[in-house]
Amino acid sequence: MIDPKEVRPGNWIIRITGMDANHFPFFAYKAVALDEYFYTFSKVCFPIPLTTDIVGKCGFKHDFGDWYMNIPAEGVEEGLPFLRYRLKEKSWYLRDVKIPAQPIYLHQLQNLYYALTGKELYVQLGFFENVSNIGPINFFNKPLIGTTKNKPLL
Repeated sequence: MIDPKEVRPGNWIIRITGMDANHFPFFAYKAVALDEYFYTFSKVCFPIPLTTDIVGKCGFKHDFGDWYMNIPAEGVEEGLPFLRYRLKEKSWYLRDVKIPAQPIYLHQLQNLYYALTGKELYVQLGFFENVSNIGPINFFNKPLIGTTKNKPLL
Protein backbone atom coordinates (compact mmCIF):
# COMPACT_ATOMS: atom_id res chain seq x y z
CA MET A 1 0.00 0.00 0.00
CA ILE A 2 1.02 3.60 -0.37
CA ASP A 3 1.36 6.34 2.24
CA PRO A 4 -1.17 9.08 1.39
CA LYS A 5 1.27 11.75 2.63
CA GLU A 6 3.68 10.90 -0.21
CA VAL A 7 1.32 11.49 -3.12
CA ARG A 8 -0.22 14.59 -4.63
CA PRO A 9 -2.64 15.15 -7.49
CA GLY A 10 -1.05 14.11 -10.77
CA ASN A 11 1.14 11.35 -9.30
CA TRP A 12 0.86 8.00 -11.06
CA ILE A 13 0.01 4.91 -9.01
CA ILE A 14 -1.32 1.39 -9.53
CA ARG A 15 -4.97 1.35 -8.55
CA ILE A 16 -7.09 -1.69 -7.79
CA THR A 17 -10.12 -1.17 -9.99
CA GLY A 18 -12.10 -4.15 -8.75
CA MET A 19 -13.70 -4.50 -12.18
CA ASP A 20 -14.42 -7.72 -13.98
CA ALA A 21 -11.14 -9.14 -15.25
CA ASN A 22 -12.82 -10.32 -18.45
CA HIS A 23 -13.66 -6.79 -19.60
CA PHE A 24 -11.31 -4.47 -17.71
CA PRO A 25 -7.97 -4.93 -15.94
CA PHE A 26 -8.13 -5.63 -12.22
CA PHE A 27 -5.18 -3.26 -11.78
CA ALA A 28 -4.64 -0.05 -13.76
CA TYR A 29 -2.19 2.84 -13.96
CA LYS A 30 -4.03 5.94 -12.74
CA ALA A 31 -3.06 9.51 -11.96
CA VAL A 32 -4.31 10.79 -8.61
CA ALA A 33 -7.21 13.15 -9.26
CA LEU A 34 -7.65 16.58 -7.68
CA ASP A 35 -10.78 15.51 -5.83
CA GLU A 36 -9.29 12.22 -4.58
CA TYR A 37 -9.72 11.55 -0.88
CA PHE A 38 -6.15 10.54 -0.03
CA TYR A 39 -6.81 8.50 3.11
CA THR A 40 -9.29 6.12 1.50
CA PHE A 41 -7.55 5.62 -1.84
CA SER A 42 -4.32 4.48 -0.14
CA LYS A 43 -6.07 1.22 0.74
CA VAL A 44 -6.58 0.38 -2.92
CA CYS A 45 -3.33 1.68 -4.45
CA PHE A 46 0.26 0.54 -4.85
CA PRO A 47 3.36 2.53 -5.85
CA ILE A 48 4.87 1.95 -9.30
CA PRO A 49 8.47 0.71 -8.94
CA LEU A 50 10.95 2.51 -11.16
CA THR A 51 12.27 0.29 -13.92
CA THR A 52 14.22 1.19 -17.03
CA ASP A 53 10.99 0.88 -19.05
CA ILE A 54 9.17 3.32 -16.76
CA VAL A 55 12.09 5.76 -16.74
CA GLY A 56 12.15 5.66 -20.55
CA LYS A 57 8.43 6.49 -20.63
CA CYS A 58 9.11 9.59 -18.51
CA GLY A 59 11.25 11.29 -21.15
CA PHE A 60 14.68 10.12 -19.99
CA LYS A 61 17.23 9.22 -22.67
CA HIS A 62 19.50 6.18 -22.60
CA ASP A 63 23.23 6.52 -23.25
CA PHE A 64 26.19 4.34 -22.21
CA GLY A 65 24.09 2.40 -19.71
CA ASP A 66 22.80 5.54 -17.95
CA TRP A 67 19.40 7.19 -18.14
CA TYR A 68 19.50 10.98 -18.14
CA MET A 69 17.46 14.11 -18.64
CA ASN A 70 19.07 17.44 -19.49
CA ILE A 71 17.60 20.91 -19.12
CA PRO A 72 17.60 23.26 -22.10
CA ALA A 73 20.25 25.98 -22.19
CA GLU A 74 21.21 28.68 -24.69
CA GLY A 75 24.09 27.74 -26.93
CA VAL A 76 24.20 24.14 -25.72
CA GLU A 77 22.56 21.75 -28.16
CA GLU A 78 22.12 18.80 -25.78
CA GLY A 79 21.31 21.00 -22.78
CA LEU A 80 22.91 21.01 -19.36
CA PRO A 81 23.07 17.85 -17.24
CA PHE A 82 20.20 17.63 -14.81
CA LEU A 83 18.99 14.22 -13.56
CA ARG A 84 20.87 10.98 -14.22
CA TYR A 85 20.29 7.38 -13.20
CA ARG A 86 23.51 5.38 -13.25
CA LEU A 87 22.52 1.80 -13.86
CA LYS A 88 25.81 0.28 -12.64
CA GLU A 89 25.54 2.04 -9.27
CA LYS A 90 21.72 1.98 -9.20
CA SER A 91 21.79 5.58 -7.99
CA TRP A 92 20.21 8.89 -8.98
CA TYR A 93 22.35 11.99 -9.46
CA LEU A 94 21.51 15.67 -9.69
CA ARG A 95 24.22 17.40 -11.75
CA ASP A 96 26.81 14.76 -10.77
CA VAL A 97 25.91 14.91 -7.06
CA LYS A 98 24.38 11.74 -5.61
CA ILE A 99 20.87 12.38 -4.29
CA PRO A 100 20.66 11.40 -0.60
CA ALA A 101 17.01 10.26 -0.74
CA GLN A 102 16.92 7.94 -3.75
CA PRO A 103 13.54 7.70 -5.50
CA ILE A 104 12.48 4.07 -5.94
CA TYR A 105 8.88 4.68 -7.04
CA LEU A 106 7.46 6.74 -9.87
CA HIS A 107 5.53 9.12 -7.62
CA GLN A 108 8.77 9.90 -5.73
CA LEU A 109 10.54 10.73 -9.01
CA GLN A 110 7.59 12.91 -10.04
CA ASN A 111 7.69 14.78 -6.73
CA LEU A 112 11.48 15.24 -6.95
CA TYR A 113 11.22 16.59 -10.49
CA TYR A 114 8.39 18.94 -9.50
CA ALA A 115 10.34 20.20 -6.47
CA LEU A 116 13.42 20.92 -8.59
CA THR A 117 11.77 22.46 -11.66
CA GLY A 118 8.28 23.58 -10.63
CA LYS A 119 6.94 21.61 -13.61
CA GLU A 120 5.22 18.26 -13.89
CA LEU A 121 7.21 15.30 -15.20
CA TYR A 122 5.59 14.13 -18.42
CA VAL A 123 4.72 10.47 -17.92
CA GLN A 124 3.44 8.35 -20.78
CA LEU A 125 2.38 4.98 -19.34
CA GLY A 126 0.50 2.45 -21.39
CA PHE A 127 -1.71 -0.29 -20.02
CA PHE A 128 -0.86 -1.97 -16.74
CA GLU A 129 1.67 -4.79 -16.87
CA ASN A 130 2.35 -7.08 -13.93
CA VAL A 131 5.31 -5.85 -11.91
CA SER A 132 7.43 -7.54 -9.28
CA ASN A 133 5.61 -6.17 -6.23
CA ILE A 134 2.26 -7.48 -7.47
CA GLY A 135 2.61 -10.86 -9.08
CA PRO A 136 0.37 -12.13 -11.83
CA ILE A 137 -3.16 -13.00 -10.83
CA ASN A 138 -4.13 -16.56 -11.66
CA PHE A 139 -7.86 -16.89 -11.22
CA PHE A 140 -7.91 -20.28 -12.93
CA ASN A 141 -5.23 -22.66 -11.71
CA LYS A 142 -4.03 -25.55 -13.81
CA PRO A 143 -4.12 -29.03 -12.27
CA LEU A 144 -0.83 -30.50 -11.13
CA ILE A 145 0.85 -32.88 -13.57
CA GLY A 146 -0.01 -36.49 -12.86
CA THR A 147 -2.91 -35.79 -10.50
CA THR A 148 -5.69 -36.23 -13.04
CA LYS A 149 -6.19 -39.01 -15.49
CA ASN A 150 -7.93 -38.04 -18.68
CA LYS A 151 -11.43 -38.49 -17.25
CA PRO A 152 -14.47 -36.64 -18.41
CA LEU A 153 -15.59 -33.89 -16.06
CA LEU A 154 -19.19 -35.17 -15.85
